[in-house]
Amino acid sequence: MILKKESIVKDRMNRRQFIKSSAQAGILLGLSGGSYWGASAIFGQGFDLIIKNGTVIDGIKDKSYKADLGISGERIAVVGNLQAEKGKTIIDAAGKAVCPGFIDIHSHTDFELLINPKAESKIRQGVTTELSGNCGGSEFPRKRTLSEWEKKITERLKLEVDWIDLDGYRSRLTKNGLAVNHGTLVGQGTIRDYAMGEERREPSPKEMELMKELVVEAMEQGAFGVSSGLEYTPSGFASAAEVIELCKEASKYGGFYATHIRSEDIQVLEAVGESLFIAERAEIPLQISHLKASGNVNWWKMPMMIDLIERARDRGVQVTADRYPYIAYSTGLSINFPQWALEGGRTKFVERLKDKDLRQRMKAETLEKVIGNNSWESLLIVEVHTEKNRHLEGKYLPEGAAQRKQDAYEFACDLLVEEGGDVSIVGFGMSEENTELVLRHPLVMLCSDGSALAPYGPLDRGVPHPRNYGAFPRFLGTYVREKRLLNLPEAIKKMTSLPASKMKLKDRGSIRKGNFADLVVFDPKTISDTATYTEPKQYPEGIDYVIVNGRIVIDHDKHTGELPGKTLAGPGKK
Repeated sequence: MILKKESIVKDRMNRRQFIKSSAQAGILLGLSGGSYWGASAIFGQGFDLIIKNGTVIDGIKDKSYKADLGISGERIAVVGNLQAEKGKTIIDAAGKAVCPGFIDIHSHTDFELLINPKAESKIRQGVTTELSGNCGGSEFPRKRTLSEWEKKITERLKLEVDWIDLDGYRSRLTKNGLAVNHGTLVGQGTIRDYAMGEERREPSPKEMELMKELVVEAMEQGAFGVSSGLEYTPSGFASAAEVIELCKEASKYGGFYATHIRSEDIQVLEAVGESLFIAERAEIPLQISHLKASGNVNWWKMPMMIDLIERARDRGVQVTADRYPYIAYSTGLSINFPQWALEGGRTKFVERLKDKDLRQRMKAETLEKVIGNNSWESLLIVEVHTEKNRHLEGKYLPEGAAQRKQDAYEFACDLLVEEGGDVSIVGFGMSEENTELVLRHPLVMLCSDGSALAPYGPLDRGVPHPRNYGAFPRFLGTYVREKRLLNLPEAIKKMTSLPASKMKLKDRGSIRKGNFADLVVFDPKTISDTATYTEPKQYPEGIDYVIVNGRIVIDHDKHTGELPGKTLAGPGKK
């Protein structure tokens, strides 16, 4: 059919008038980069989901603004005025904030998603993306034969381990389904254990080459970088030079280095300096994990730590940090014991604890560490594995010692023997003043340092740190609304665009057309944590909806059962 010139001109005029009137109505077409999403909605096909009347905090701008969001499939199609538009599902967010889903840059959600893919304690906080593999430990690379300790854990949790590398792990997560997006670092401690076990020595040239090859393999399969846990074993058996060599390999693929530094108490200044030294020599971006100065004898060091970080940033080191909004940490009781006593793994450690002479030999260094973190009285027992000691969960360590009529050190040693070297604790070591100083700092992101748990099933165990259930709402409720540490847009950036930038996620962490629709709808006036140290297994309040890749996972107090999460790959993925 041949159109007359008059018809063509008239058709063009009609289209221009339509576009003009649509723009005046506030509909943002965006004539490039996927404009068909907006156009399809305008021409009557509608959206899968519309969020109307909300106050948008987009993770980028310093101010909030009124706007509607139109979502088609997994992505944000339109940000604008959609009052006249149709959607399969419409959320009225009047009086509520709409922001990007929270990104937990320091998570320990690893095997938990294989046990319960609903990610209950994290998704209900508004966390839509988790980065695991922190503190030097990752779920890969694995040897085909599990250690005795791994066998005990997997049998208790009824978890089948059928992967050896990151590709296999990601495939298993995808097959299982997951409520949140999940990315991971590769653990330097895991790599060291793979190459040379838990031996406290320098690696041979052959072992060093194997470790470098394992980093390359992980980066090519999608790891976001390398993590270390230099306060733990076997990660802490490595010298700075050894870690530098591994970080150089990760740097080639655009990854970053996340580190639980070698000391967070007595030698914390030296440890921060070491982390900066490693990053500079390896020419790799640095993420200092859960930045803290633990123990009241060390609190004065925090301003000096921040000064070291700022000076490094000024000279070009891409250094950032993260922190959870609590004054208590959580770890294993064994961290207080000398590293030489931990060489060879838990079995060897328990054997040394049974030896009276060796127990006496490690006492002075252990007491120095405990005092550096405040005292025995600051240590709360939160998880054991034997039924006979279950009554100790939720008790401070001196309470348990008093029950047995022992001093705290001897009780701690005996308890570790009875529990196979594995006892989890919460320690009250940080000051509120320093916590606020760190959380306020522009180079610090928010994290949980926790796992996706649930108050039911196999993941319902012990008396976990409340950060597992409440870190992100606590930050917004206690530190933003009540203490006014930051304004809301500044706080949201710390949980969205800042970690997304560190992970080089180009289409997550902010609200803009074309991004994946990871979103949280919450009430800034009521959002708060309810988890406490004595009653931690409680979900937060004030969150109406959590949306992952365009699908509603949390609808007020209900988990919809949707599992729209994706396994994310780092910049080196082939």
